Amino acid sequence: MTLQGDRELIARLPNPNAGPLHYTTASEVATIDYVRDRLQIPVPAVLAYDTQKESNGVGAEYIIMEKCPGVELSHVWDNLLGKQKMEIVKQLAAFTSRLSNAKFPYYGSLYYSKDIPHVSGTQIDSKFSVGPTTSRTWFDDKRGEVDVIRGPWKTAEAVMDAILEREAACIEAFSQFPRDRQQGIFNGPGGYHPSKTAKLAVIGDVRRVLPHITPTDEAYSASVLWHNDLHSDNIFVDKEDPTRITGIIDWQSVPLNPAFLHVHYPSLIEYDGPVLRGFEKPQLPPNYNELDADGKKSSRALHTAQSVWMFYKIWTQKQAPDLLRVLSNRDFLPLQILSLIGSTLDDGEAYMQHSLSALTESTMWPKILTQNKLDMVPCPISYSQAHLDNQQSELAKWEKDVERRKRIVEEIGVYTGWDGAVPPDEYDTVSKRLEAAKRNFLESESRSPADREQWQDAWPFKDG
Repeated sequence: MTLQGDRELIARLPNPNAGPLHYTTASEVATIDYVRDRLQIPVPAVLAYDTQKESNGVGAEYIIMEKCPGVELSHVWDNLLGKQKMEIVKQLAAFTSRLSNAKFPYYGSLYYSKDIPHVSGTQIDSKFSVGPTTSRTWFDDKRGEVDVIRGPWKTAEAVMDAILEREAACIEAFSQFPRDRQQGIFNGPGGYHPSKTAKLAVIGDVRRVLPHITPTDEAYSASVLWHNDLHSDNIFVDKEDPTRITGIIDWQSVPLNPAFLHVHYPSLIEYDGPVLRGFEKPQLPPNYNELDADGKKSSRALHTAQSVWMFYKIWTQKQAPDLLRVLSNRDFLPLQILSLIGSTLDDGEAYMQHSLSALTESTMWPKILTQNKLDMVPCPISYSQAHLDNQQSELAKWEKDVERRKRIVEEIGVYTGWDGAVPPDEYDTVSKRLEAAKRNFLESESRSPADREQWQDAWPFKDG
């Protein structure tokens, strides 16, 4: 909307699948206000909102807010010099450090207290309170249909208990598992076949070890806000000075989770290539001068990407060392298990079972207890050799099916984790590639008409 004086506003109405009515809009508004006012992060201001569609005259929930000034960083990022990218990353590190340094006493989602009058005892101050979570992970793939507690919670372990309860309830309730979220092409001949039994077994084993593997260090367990999609389309910069961030958008469904559960490096600085350890200085390859033009170009691009990554780490270390500690240790086995268990309905139980068996190794379990400053006790789970052999066999099938899907995605030319969604202007092109990829797949994988029929049924990219 353009007002007199050329002031531009944005009127936003939630999509039907955005999340729970009232809560999604109410939490987004409060989160924006908190981030803008308390943390001084540039976010467009909310001017008006209403979550009561039955009585507001519009017939829908709405948010009216300022239009974010500037242009999307995606329009200019590839044309910026390395030093210009560093300046943007310096600001981004400051903003994410402020997010992580703001610790909350409860877990869930942030609201104005007046918008959740039925929730008591979780006030942050006179204005804000913590209420039920609006995180997409609690509503995607029909999870919103199951009757489970969605917060608020007092401890990180209570959050993880609730996630296990949610996944178990969904696995019991639904007869099929969502294919578009799966990493592989499952249920093919001789391949991996997801089952309720395997999924619930993983849930049960995680329940047994949960009190021991949930971090007790506040750096990991603290309740923090974290923007889930810090990519170049959600970051705006000044048209005249593209090194100055003017705003960050898309704060819908941003939860208050334990840091170990949702803190990750911003998408903007992620890259394909070797990851530098510690504060290792990026280097061009020793044979750089002998490379051809394309090789030199690729080497310079990798060097810039690694430099940007390292610059973010350096500035984060200066402003939020606890944040960098969490980011740097996300590969620690217990944290991997805790971060993956929330997707058991969709996929990953074979990998999770393998990870759980690694917990039982004689050197790993004491290391975990020491890390969490707990008394030495035996690991609550154990597996027979026959069970371990079966785990390994199932994992091999799962990995082979994951590789099958990876090849398809590469052939189509879409991103890893693609769920079938495409922009309207790319629909015809991607559809043709998908049909060709399917023909090639069925031809190469089918050894008989029966195989072909089974692969046809297993094909994950289907409408509806």
